[in-house]
Amino acid sequence: MKKNISISQLSGPAIVLVILAMLVVPLPGAAISFLFALNIAIGLVVLSASLYVQSPAEFSSFPSVLLSTTLMRLALNVATSRTILLDGYSGPGAAGKVIEAFGYFMVGGNYVVGGIVFIILIIINFVVITKGASRVAEVAARFMLDSLPGRQMAIDAEVNAGVLNSDAAERRRTELRKEADFFGAMDGASKFVRGDVVAAISILAINMVGGLLVGVFQYGLDLGAAARTFTLLTVGDGLAAQIPSLAISISAGLIVTRVSTGEDIHSQISSQISKYPQALGVSALITGILGVVPHMAHVPFFLFSGLLAGSAWKINESQDEISTISREVSEKNDSKNEVKIDAIPDVTGVDPLGMSIGFGLSSLVSGEDAKLLKRLTAVRQRYGRSMGFLVPAVHIRDSSDIPIHGYRFSIRGAYISEGEAWPNQWLALGGQNVINKLNKGHHVKDPAFGEPAVWISQGDISLAEEMGYTVVDASSAIATHFSEILKKYGAELLGRPQVEALILRLAEGTPRLAEDLRTALSVSIIRQVLQALLMEGIAIRDFERISEALVECAESGGKDIDILLSAVRARLGRYIVNKFVTKEGVLRVIVLGDKLEDLVYRSIKAAKDVGENMDIPPDVVGHLRESAFEVLKNIREIGGGVPLVVPSLIRRKIFKVVGDILTVLGIDEIPDSIRMKVVYTLGLSDERA
Repeated sequence: MKKNISISQLSGPAIVLVILAMLVVPLPGAAISFLFALNIAIGLVVLSASLYVQSPAEFSSFPSVLLSTTLMRLALNVATSRTILLDGYSGPGAAGKVIEAFGYFMVGGNYVVGGIVFIILIIINFVVITKGASRVAEVAARFMLDSLPGRQMAIDAEVNAGVLNSDAAERRRTELRKEADFFGAMDGASKFVRGDVVAAISILAINMVGGLLVGVFQYGLDLGAAARTFTLLTVGDGLAAQIPSLAISISAGLIVTRVSTGEDIHSQISSQISKYPQALGVSALITGILGVVPHMAHVPFFLFSGLLAGSAWKINESQDEISTISREVSEKNDSKNEVKIDAIPDVTGVDPLGMSIGFGLSSLVSGEDAKLLKRLTAVRQRYGRSMGFLVPAVHIRDSSDIPIHGYRFSIRGAYISEGEAWPNQWLALGGQNVINKLNKGHHVKDPAFGEPAVWISQGDISLAEEMGYTVVDASSAIATHFSEILKKYGAELLGRPQVEALILRLAEGTPRLAEDLRTALSVSIIRQVLQALLMEGIAIRDFERISEALVECAESGGKDIDILLSAVRARLGRYIVNKFVTKEGVLRVIVLGDKLEDLVYRSIKAAKDVGENMDIPPDVVGHLRESAFEVLKNIREIGGGVPLVVPSLIRRKIFKVVGDILTVLGIDEIPDSIRMKVVYTLGLSDERA
């Protein structure tokens, strides 16, 4: 044991011993008065402290304080009951000066009035304050526990994104645990307050009945004298105990109903009410009207009406001064002579998805017919909803580095595609239905598909449509181009923030699965798998099934990207294959010829044996692409998509070679219930069908 024990370390056991002693040891009136004064003082301190805390978690010891004060108050009730029943016959001062003062000064010595006041205080405490605080604490505890996993994962997401360092994250986690523990403890501690109120009512009734019996049968007092003496002492005891009880109950209600804003309750209320001086003005007007009512107490209403009107005028004047100062500061900052000093955000960072336009296209963004922003937003949202992630917004800037009617799309500052457009003109798109070619207009290539197109004036629209052209306006042409860009490059827009958002969304419904996913794989690996799916046009909307496949594969030891991707595609097999199945339920497929498949396997194995890259060698790539182009010509006659089905082990490597020509599926992705029909063989020249 430690030799040096401070007084603060002994205070806890000392308080417990004092409470136990009050339960069993008779106390003189002076001691009871001292303890009542202490109990009232503690209640007022707790009430005052609850007004100044800025968040509920700052008073995390409140549940323990509430329990301690409740036990002390109950022990005092036992001690005073003993004293009243033993010495109450001697007079109103038998249980100390505090009880005598409450019995005489506060209710004028009338025990009937005192009893009624006591019952009113009990109703206020039990029915209104305690019941409401208990309900709020219960709901707050449930909401806190339900949101705890998501809030913890939000901290992890900020750490992974570099927003928080490890020390700041640990402080946030500590505050979160403290807040959760506080609301959980308050949910239980509020039951003590309710029990204290019930006990006070029971003790009052017992003391009244017991005092009458003791006074009449033991001390020979008549019924009226016994009622006056013992009932007045009992009511004084009850009133003295209810003051700190009411203070603690109000404290509990104030704490659990607080909204954390970084301000104490006085600053919070005053700052929020002062935002609306018109509310004070209306209140002043109504209060003044009430003061004019005949036989009304005119002076108080006129006094408060004047105070409210003066406060409204003063607040409004202060807001005008602040607005004037802000406007002057803004004008100074906007002055041309002032040199702006760059900050970190001005010189770092790039747009995830950007668009630069020539000055000739500014009317599409800011003119009366500015439809481009809405069209791009609609395309972006449509793609995001179909693929299952939030696509970043397009940041549009004008640039002098590109042609006046040109535009250019970029991803994270890197140019990916460009085109030209003419406002107030229309793009006539050619196709198989074109009868004659237009000789007028500005001939270009459609930026979306690379087909011949013509920019024409509005007067030539009818002529172009008669010739079989499809005509769209400039905004629609750019939006179509943007749609094709998303299909081709959309996977690159899936960054860590989007993956973190998917995991947080998963945690709301299945928190255990989200936790297992984070434990099994890093965000970087999850992102690579999702990007691989998006590059092949596979939506990640069913993130729950994707996560299940990733967790199961990782737990079995498969953490290679190709293995994880194969596991996910097998889990999503029915969704992937469904668009290729005919109405008769048949999946028409292309397969690898035996010789070509054997050549692919042998080339991969040879590369692996010499420690080189395991991708397919260039000579085999040539055979694959040559066969794929030839098969593509033949299957166009059939109509509809016909995928190439290969062993899942080499599916991704085959996709890298012929994925731009044919859709490549793994054999494990095809459900057993789907019947396959081989229509072509992708092989060497002597084994093609």
